[in-house]
Amino acid sequence: MIVLDHAIPELEIDLHSLEMLGIGLVSINEKTYNIIFRKGITHSILKTIIRLYKNKIIQKQEGKLIELLGTYTVYIHFFKVEREIVTLFYINEKDNLIKYDDLCLLSNKILKVFSANVPISKINTICNKIVPPISGISAMFIIGSAGHSYFKKINEDQKFLSENYIQIGGFISAITAFSQEVICKQSGENLKAINFDNQQFYMNVKEDVIFAFLINNKVEERNLKRYIELLAEEFLDLHRERISKFNGDLGPFNEFEAIVDKYFII
Repeated sequence: MIVLDHAIPELEIDLHSLEMLGIGLVSINEKTYNIIFRKGITHSILKTIIRLYKNKIIQKQEGKLIELLGTYTVYIHFFKVEREIVTLFYINEKDNLIKYDDLCLLSNKILKVFSANVPISKINTICNKIVPPISGISAMFIIGSAGHSYFKKINEDQKFLSENYIQIGGFISAITAFSQEVICKQSGENLKAINFDNQQFYMNVKEDVIFAFLINNKVEERNLKRYIELLAEEFLDLHRERISKFNGDLGPFNEFEAIVDKYFII
């Protein structure tokens, strides 16, 4: 028996024309919703958008919406799949135009991949050109205020950092505590960076957790600070309770590497 393949070839999508702030993939029904994947959008903003448009999405079942929300444009594409409505939320700066036909093609492609039950990493690969990760990061450390290194990811070329990450974590914790005690009490500011010849340690402190990044000075800063804020939020959302009851077990933090890989190439 001869089987002919009548599949329609996929149209080429100019993904570079679709670069935007963020994307969220959400499954919605009348009772609840499930955030399947998000990148470039804080959890709080995505929850707000879902709350604003959930009823309209459920009422229409399938369709497309374009809405202005403050300084953002929100594109919403939703599809009825069995008992759920699979919804894609795209967020962009209000004044940045995109090729809308390409965005529609992209939504169909993501829906097809999602329906095939492939790993979420596949969706992230598709989205890498829409919300591109940043390269030029030598290492990142997530450290408790007492100097515990909850998580690290170090470029394989940085052998010294890999061999001395415990001491480095202690150093970052100590200098952050020193700056808060001596400098910040007077100025009201927090220590943000330690500059070297061609690199800097950039630090972000949230809820007594230090997020430190060793960054090449040539890294483009367009999305850098926003990604660092997003990463801190995602880590605390996942591990806030575990940190408050920390017992020395670092195993559960290792899964955070998949989220780091969404935003940074290390």
